[in-house]
Amino acid sequence: MRKSILAVPLGILVIFLPTVVRAADVTYSVSQSIGAAGSVTGFITTDGSTGTLGTSDIVDWNLVLNDGTNPTFTLTGSSNSQEEVIGSDLTATATQLLFNYSGSDGGWFLLENLTIGDFGPFVCWEASEGCSGAPAGASLAAQNGDDNIVYTTLSGEGVIGTASSVAPTPEPGSLFLLGSGLCGLAGMGWRRFAS
Repeated sequence: MRKSILAVPLGILVIFLPTVVRAADVTYSVSQSIGAAGSVTGFITTDGSTGTLGTSDIVDWNLVLNDGTNPTFTLTGSSNSQEEVIGSDLTATATQLLFNYSGSDGGWFLLENLTIGDFGPFVCWEASEGCSGAPAGASLAAQNGDDNIVYTTLSGEGVIGTASSVAPTPEPGSLFLLGSGLCGLAGMGWRRFAS
């Protein structure tokens, strides 16, 4: 009986602490020109991780693709598109989402409507090889109409977006207060059933 009373507050701590200390999502504003008349504008949201990012670190996006010829197309999160990150060229800091166009691992960051590889409307940041139908050497490419791919050749590390919002992260004092409260509850339960 005594062990079960102590297990309840500890179980609550184990369940909720990872949620409380998870990094806050970060939304990066994107506004990039592509080719002579193309552009990509909107936002990309990550899970708040910094350093090298993978596919699972991208949690949401809303990007308007303009190829300069066709009507614009909007890639809206997982509702009409998918993401793919290959290699180690996509990175993030607290204030910037970055891509290393000179990366040697052939990496890319691709957002594409409906399915990766179906040559639907897409935007692609890539290091050395054209992705999703873009020509070799295209570092930043977009397509929102049939066979009309606009692209730009870039090198070095470039900024994809700048942080526009950061969800609040619990301060260490709040985490200490939560832990103290749970320990107090455990202690009260222990005393009550120990006597």
